[in-house]
Amino acid sequence: MEKSSGLSDNIAPESSDAMPSSAAVSSPVENLLLSVENLCLTEGSADGLSTRNFLDENGGSLQRIKENRINGLSQCQTGFEDSMPVPPPLLSESVSGSNSLSNGGSFQGSRLQPWAESFVPNPDFLSVSALDEGTGRAGSSLGDNNIVKNQEQLKKVRVFLGLLRGDTFVNHCSNQNGLRTIQGLLRLRNPEITSEICNKVLTLSSRGTAVVLELMLDQHGRHVFGELIDSLNFQQLKSIIHEITKNLDEFVSLTLVKHGSNSIKKVIRLLRRSPLVSLVTNNLCAAFLTIMTNGIGSYVISECFKQLSAEDNKLLYEAAIESCLDLAINHEGSLSLIRVFNTIQGMQRHRLLYILSANVAYLSQDPEGNYVVQKLISLNNPFFTQKICHHLRGYYASISLQKGGSHIAEQCLDTEWKSWVVEDFLSSLDTPLRAAEDEFGNYVIQKALKVTKKSGSPLYQKLLLCLQPHLSILESGYGRNVFNLITGGK
Repeated sequence: MEKSSGLSDNIAPESSDAMPSSAAVSSPVENLLLSVENLCLTEGSADGLSTRNFLDENGGSLQRIKENRINGLSQCQTGFEDSMPVPPPLLSESVSGSNSLSNGGSFQGSRLQPWAESFVPNPDFLSVSALDEGTGRAGSSLGDNNIVKNQEQLKKVRVFLGLLRGDTFVNHCSNQNGLRTIQGLLRLRNPEITSEICNKVLTLSSRGTAVVLELMLDQHGRHVFGELIDSLNFQQLKSIIHEITKNLDEFVSLTLVKHGSNSIKKVIRLLRRSPLVSLVTNNLCAAFLTIMTNGIGSYVISECFKQLSAEDNKLLYEAAIESCLDLAINHEGSLSLIRVFNTIQGMQRHRLLYILSANVAYLSQDPEGNYVVQKLISLNNPFFTQKICHHLRGYYASISLQKGGSHIAEQCLDTEWKSWVVEDFLSSLDTPLRAAEDEFGNYVIQKALKVTKKSGSPLYQKLLLCLQPHLSILESGYGRNVFNLITGGK
C-alpha cells in the first residue's frame, strides 16, 4: 500500500500578509521553465528557449489564476474556451511511496532499472511554494493550479512534454513529483495537452518496450495510465486498448503482476459498457487457464465477472466450463473456480455444476478438488446434491479417512440421502471400526451415529452392533471420541 507523503493540504490564509513574497518564492511558470531549461542543458537545446521569454515585460510572473466558486466549491478557470472549470481534489496528494525514483536513482519493484545518466525533469510547480501562487491549497495537483492560461503557455507545456522522450518519460512518471506533474496536466482535460501525452504514450518506447506498458507495470506510472485513459475520447482510447492487447504474451505478462493487473482492472471498469471491452476479454479467453491459475491474474478475470454483463462474459464462462476440472485440482485455480460460482447464471451455470458433480469421486480425493466439492454441496441445490451423493456411493469409507474427504462425508450425512453414506460403512464389518479409529474418520462415525439416532433410523442400531464388540479398542486413541459417544463416557 502506498503511504502518504505527509504534505499538509490545509488551506493557506487568504490574507496577503500570510502569502510568501514574490522575491522569496518562484511562480509556477518560472519553476516549470527552470526545469525545462535544465532539461535542455541535459537532453539538448531548445532554440530561443529562455526564462526571459516566459516573463512579462516588467520581469514579473504571469498573471495569477482566476478563481471562482461553483456550488460552493473552489474552481480554477483554465485559459481555453473549451476547457471546463476544474474543482480542487479532496485529497492533497495523488500518490506517494517509499521507492520513489529521483534524478536517475533506482526504482525497486518494477521492470524499470536504474540508469545513472538519465535526467529526470523535476518541475517544482506542484510544490507547496508554487501552489501558494495559485489557489493557496498546499500540495494540490496541477488540476487545481492551472498555469496554462493561453496559447503561449500551451506552447511552453508542449516544449516541456517534447523534451520527455522514451526512458526519460517513464523515469519522470515513476517518481512522485513527476507523477503529480503529468496527472495535473491530464486533469486539465484540455484536448491538446491530453492528445500530446497520449501520442507520447503510444509512440515512445523505453528499452524496447512500449511506454504504455512500462507505465502499467510501475507503481507510480500506473496512476498516470489511469488518469490518461479517463481523459481520452473514444478513438484515443481505442488506440490505447489496441496497443495493450495486440501482443498476447505482453498482455498476459501484465495480468500476472501486481501493478499490471491493477491497470488492466482499471481498463475493465472503464470499458464495462463499451464494445472495446471485447478486445480485453478475447485475450483473457485465449490465456484463460494460465491467468486463472495465477494468484494475481485470476482477479483480473474475476473483475470481468463482477463488472461486465452476462453477454460480455459469455466467452469467459465458456472457458471456465471447458477448463473446470483442470482448475479444480489446482490451488489457485480451485479458488478462482469457486468465485465463478458466485456470478455464473442460467444454462452455463447448470452445465458447469453438472460436469463438476459428475466427477466428484475423483475431485473428493484431490487435495484441492475436495474444496470445490464442499462448495458444490453448500450451494444446497437438491438436483446436484443428490447427484453428488449418488456418485460418491462406494467411496464414502475411503474418503472418510482423508482430511478433505471426511468433511464431504459429513456434509452428505446432513442431506436426505444420508442413508447412502451409512450403508457404505455397513458394507463390511470392519469398516466402521477402521473409520472410528482414524484421525479423520472418527468424526464421520460420530456424525453418522448422531444423525441416524436423531432420525430414528434402523441404521443406528446396525452401526452400534458393528462397534460395540470393539469398545475396548476404541477406549484409547482417536476412537475415544466414538467410545464416549456410545457409552456416555463410562
